[in-house]
Amino acid sequence: MPLAKMIVVFLAIHLAFPLVAARDALAQRIQWYVEVLNDPISGRPVLEARILTREGYRFKLMRKKDNSIWGQFSLPRSSQAMLTPDRLPTYRVDESDPIYLEELKELEVTSEPTLYRVAGRDVQFIIWGDAREGFIPPVLRQMMLGEFIHVTYYTLLGEKQSAKLTLNRANQAIAQFLRVRALNPERDSIEDQTVTFALVARRFMELCEDLRFSGSENDYTSCRNIFYTCSEAPEQTAESFKQCLGFDPEMLAERAPPSEDDADGGDRTPQTQ
Repeated sequence: MPLAKMIVVFLAIHLAFPLVAARDALAQRIQWYVEVLNDPISGRPVLEARILTREGYRFKLMRKKDNSIWGQFSLPRSSQAMLTPDRLPTYRVDESDPIYLEELKELEVTSEPTLYRVAGRDVQFIIWGDAREGFIPPVLRQMMLGEFIHVTYYTLLGEKQSAKLTLNRANQAIAQFLRVRALNPERDSIEDQTVTFALVARRFMELCEDLRFSGSENDYTSCRNIFYTCSEAPEQTAESFKQCLGFDPEMLAERAPPSEDDADGGDRTPQTQ
């Protein structure tokens, strides 16, 4: 090989190496981290677990004063799209059951939403009602042991879009956020199904709908009244909600796999398990 060509090849290899190394270093920096904020009233430090992807998508976890845990999904700041409140996003961790934020609307008892908020490119939503110290809500457990969060969202223009967010170092960041020990992927397992307010509400309302067609109208009305009475109870948790209803969805037989419309958070026909 001529000397000039050898020099060109040598320079190409050694100039490309720093670019590859820089790209790998950038990928490693795309990871979950803990943000320390100050409470404006008490001045005490408040922790939030966050991720910012290379595309500009954001996801964060925060704890409210009532000890509830909320999530927030945000579109890139450079995006011209806005989220619609008419159809809330759906998210899932890896191949776990999807979580339909649209179902939070069934739990609302007033005209103004209290369990979610859509503002421009951001949507905030409740994850767990009362996270006592040392407790890891099931979906956060999935995040700590998972690899990706898949989000399906809808814009004001009616467009359906998707985002994929890494869970790189989410185990450590969420553990610090919850003030618990990080999970051991080799020893700890992901719980089978996330029991949330939305899941309990959906299963119970499906039973009410069955009464509407197979029972009397009075039975259906009574079922709905029980649901609304329990929903209005203050400081309600998923466990106390189930106790108030006298109903546990985990005791029912497993439902048939969801259709493609279900996977997208689309319209679903109520059915019992």
